[in-house]
Amino acid sequence: MQNFLRFALIYFVSAIAIVMVFRDDGVSIMGHLMSSSQVFFIVMGQFALGLALLAGLTTLVVGPKVMLGRARVVATAMIASMFIQAAFTLIKTSLPYIVPFYADPYFAQIDQALHFGQDPWVLTHALAESFAANQLVWVYVSVWGLPAMALPVIIAAIDGNTARVNRFLVLYVVGWVVLGNIIALAGMSAGPVYYDRLIGGDRFADLAPALVDSGLKATWIGNLQESLWNVYVERGQAIGSGISAFPSVHVAMAFVTALYMGERSRLLIPVGAVFVAAILFMSIYSGYHYAIDGYASIIVIGAAWAYMRRRATQAHGFQPAMA
Repeated sequence: MQNFLRFALIYFVSAIAIVMVFRDDGVSIMGHLMSSSQVFFIVMGQFALGLALLAGLTTLVVGPKVMLGRARVVATAMIASMFIQAAFTLIKTSLPYIVPFYADPYFAQIDQALHFGQDPWVLTHALAESFAANQLVWVYVSVWGLPAMALPVIIAAIDGNTARVNRFLVLYVVGWVVLGNIIALAGMSAGPVYYDRLIGGDRFADLAPALVDSGLKATWIGNLQESLWNVYVERGQAIGSGISAFPSVHVAMAFVTALYMGERSRLLIPVGAVFVAAILFMSIYSGYHYAIDGYASIIVIGAAWAYMRRRATQAHGFQPAMA
């Protein structure tokens, strides 16, 4: 876990350097980040309080010595996670200043080619007519947000298998940093919901009224989409800001979470699969992402997980523990 913290600190310092080099007013940008970080720290503080209460109960079972050692690891994981989230949003908001948006037309074409000439968002809205799709908003936002932000903290608190913990810390970094920053920079795209505003024309003209008719525009997701656009136009900075569609960090972190659940118990595999499917569906339905954004994230995370599992098997001569 100490190496994870070291990486987080280096990542954060690198993010500050990127802001200073590529943004017009780096000092002001950092000020905006600090002023908007209060909500994030409140959420993480509430999560920490919940963990502390759980730790108190667990101490009665495993004893204070074991829990004291675990508490240090959990605290380290929480600090590292905070630095990673702060660094990620600094870099993500800065990406268009390094490489301007250029890839949206290509991803839109790929989506149509993969879905028999139809835009995937149209297919999701047609499917949504058969169930209350907007009820998935809380899954896309709140349920997803807990493991997405705090998976290192969770596994540090509940998992004594060091090899598995380290493997999923790497996957966590792959999801946020490799996919969310590095690969995102290589394929800079804004997503269908911003396509016409950035490029012009009416390629996705039907999407905006569809979001209104579905009721999604009036939800937290619709409000956030407008907020992200305003921060982009104003060249500002806030916690969670930044527009970048390819690849989908939402789907990536959902898949990392599902893989962890599957390694802990085969009984959790169906739950994890439903979770990933719900996040993939909502990422397309909301207009945030092209379908290829989610597919690419699943391929990269799946390949990284399979590679590390195979390395663990070759090194130890057995399959990594499932519990």
